[in-house]
Amino acid sequence: MDSYFDSAIEYNRSNPLSLNRPHEQSQSIQNEKNWEWSYLVRKCRNLELEESYDLYMRRLRVGYLSLFIFIHVAVTVIHTLLLLTTPEITYVYVDMVAYLCSGFIIWFVLSVNFRSELVSKHGWVVYASSWLAVCVMVLMDIGLNVYHATSHNDILNPIYDAYTLYAIYMFMPVPYLLQPFVLGSAVTLCYIINYSFVITGKEDNQMHSILNEAIYLSCVNLLGIFFRLMRDIALRTTFLDRRQYVEENLLLRYARDQERSLLLSILPAQIADRLQEDVKNRIERSKQQHQQRSQVDLRRSSDSQTLRRWRQPNHGPLFIEPHEDVTILYADVVNYTHLTTTLDVKKLVEALHDLFVRFDIASEEYDVLRIKFLGDCYYCVAGLANPNADHAKCCVDLGLRMIKDIRDVREKRHLNIDMRIGVHSGDVLSGVIGAAKWQFDIWSKDVDIANRLEATGATGRVHVSQETLALLDGEYFFEDGTEKAREDPVLQKHGIRTFLIKSLRL
Repeated sequence: MDSYFDSAIEYNRSNPLSLNRPHEQSQSIQNEKNWEWSYLVRKCRNLELEESYDLYMRRLRVGYLSLFIFIHVAVTVIHTLLLLTTPEITYVYVDMVAYLCSGFIIWFVLSVNFRSELVSKHGWVVYASSWLAVCVMVLMDIGLNVYHATSHNDILNPIYDAYTLYAIYMFMPVPYLLQPFVLGSAVTLCYIINYSFVITGKEDNQMHSILNEAIYLSCVNLLGIFFRLMRDIALRTTFLDRRQYVEENLLLRYARDQERSLLLSILPAQIADRLQEDVKNRIERSKQQHQQRSQVDLRRSSDSQTLRRWRQPNHGPLFIEPHEDVTILYADVVNYTHLTTTLDVKKLVEALHDLFVRFDIASEEYDVLRIKFLGDCYYCVAGLANPNADHAKCCVDLGLRMIKDIRDVREKRHLNIDMRIGVHSGDVLSGVIGAAKWQFDIWSKDVDIANRLEATGATGRVHVSQETLALLDGEYFFEDGTEKAREDPVLQKHGIRTFLIKSLRL
């Protein structure tokens, strides 16, 4: 048994195409079903597209009808001109008048179908106009034969029998298959009856001739039904393919919008655009390199090699941008470490989620870009993504809002938590680092200063530097900073004087 499986595995390895045969067979069956009329009708109904398909076909039938009117006018004119070449037969003028009058009546009757509002309100107009137009054609053709037989003893065969049947199946606006078949059968019966009278007394084997005529007209009907069926299959297939294309296009646009929204929730727009362009260029370069490889082992290892090349140091451009005159905010949850040891993990995560969602909403309201979370730390920057002259005020207002939000969460969830917030204004570098997993961040000494302002701040207060305070235009009450800030070596090194914001001046 083991040798059997080993041989089977070895066979599959040596014949990789055999592994794809079930998939190819199922794909072949699916392709065959796509050309089954009943399957296509059922698919349209399951997708609730039958009404849309009927509207689509109604528009197409109007186009077919326009083509028929043009063809019929051309045939009528040519036939009339040919009759003019026989002036020795004086009664041909009756035929000319009959052809011209019938052509005008047919054009007038069928033109009703071009009024889309009338047709949509009264569906019977399509059937009535088609039957009336066909009746005019048949009566004109058979009526002239009867006229010549009774007036001039000229027994003529009808010349528009096949033409009328082709017009029914190819151009008449009657929908589906049953209605054209009924109309074509009625026309066939009329011509067979007319033919039986025409050959009476002319041929000995009359039944044989009538049978031949019936078979001929029946074959024309069958050909018309086949044409209708194949056209409906082709149009339904095209309609479903078009619908699938539109659906996939909409899904692709939706996915791109979602991807864009997700990217913009992490990165500023200018960096996101450059990053997307770089990724597109990398993919194009990878495709070109892949096409140049001809050896199988190189093709098999191309994916891993591409990933390794992406992870190589200094591979690709560095997305770093300097930004001047921005404000950085650091916020930290006080008593978070104690909660991690006393509170259930699920409740702790739910509390942090509730808190950070409130912070994100507030950040968007105050036009402040959140950089990322670091455990219980939340830091953001104003004036980076969108230049803003009031970036310092936005961060201070956001800090006051954060204190209010965490107090609401504290009362709602009965937790002993608070906020400590540091705000500083200065310059930063922002950008994306990493190869396989990108990370957007900001760097500068001013970022470190904002971090130290948070660490040396007071619980439930917004701790700002003199640089930030100078940008507030005296709109807030404040007091001197904490003792810890005055003794902090980093703040002392940069000569930073700090203040605690009390509230907004009303």
